[in-house]
Amino acid sequence: MKDVAALVLPGGYLSSVGALVDGFALIARHVFTQFAPPYRHTMKTRVRLLGATAGGLEFAGGRKMDSDGDLLGDAEYSIVYVPAFSVASEEALVTLLDHAQPVTEWLRWQRARGAVLAGSGTGVLLLAQAGFLDGGPAAVPRVLRGLLRSRYPKVRVDTGATMAEHGGVYTCSVPASEWQLVARLVDRAISPHTAQWLASTTGTDGEREEGRLSSDDPLVSSAQFWLAQRFAQDFKISELAEMLAVSHATLLRRFTRSLGMTPRAYASSLRIESAKRMLRNTQVSIDQIAVMVGYSDVRAFRKIFHKYVSMSPSAYRRRGADRE
Repeated sequence: MKDVAALVLPGGYLSSVGALVDGFALIARHVFTQFAPPYRHTMKTRVRLLGATAGGLEFAGGRKMDSDGDLLGDAEYSIVYVPAFSVASEEALVTLLDHAQPVTEWLRWQRARGAVLAGSGTGVLLLAQAGFLDGGPAAVPRVLRGLLRSRYPKVRVDTGATMAEHGGVYTCSVPASEWQLVARLVDRAISPHTAQWLASTTGTDGEREEGRLSSDDPLVSSAQFWLAQRFAQDFKISELAEMLAVSHATLLRRFTRSLGMTPRAYASSLRIESAKRMLRNTQVSIDQIAVMVGYSDVRAFRKIFHKYVSMSPSAYRRRGADRE
């Protein structure tokens, strides 16, 4: 799995950068505790804070920090995020954009190699400068809408949304939505189930995407969260019912009515999605993956995997390699 990059421009807001950094720290802890010993492992994906030029990073308010690198070299990233940054005036922002060619060329290079791109606040203007938002909607701070409309007439300002997506490029207009933005990026680049876990953990799961397996029933949503934390371990549905203070029959009835499957079947789907992710992104053996996601019987894992995916785990892994 490729690393994740935040391109921190001078005057970057710590909170804007921190949403990405802390989000992945939470995910790393979740990944470590998700699997039963002895197969617990640390997440290898790192968040790297890059500067547009060599040297350290300077944040809004004057705080300074060493960077993890710059735009030189050929490192490829799965996610590239441009956090919001402070500028003295609109004129200063225009000057920055007029001289942003090295940054925009680097962003295009990353995008051409599959990176999911995102920007927040003033960072959205750099994505527009690179041409990624032409023809699509963009969420941009209210104070910058006039500049965006005049400078980038092909971009449609979405005044009714704090987040927008256009062709795999995400924009965010307000700091309060940056945690939701990070969850969307995780959904797109890593795993929908991990994104759902992050959104639930950070309390930003109020908005559900169309087509996502989710429930408006608070009891079922709580059950989904409980199962997402334990799907690779031995558990009993009776324990879940006890935790929710309902009968086993009530839990089954409401869960099945809401999601069209039993809690046990939902846990199986989480196991298979986790296995698919490891088959795509690691060289861990199929037998070991089976144990890591909760199957002591490898033959049973292969059978259930084929039921969900309509191909064997080895065929799924080969298909992913062929697409690289």
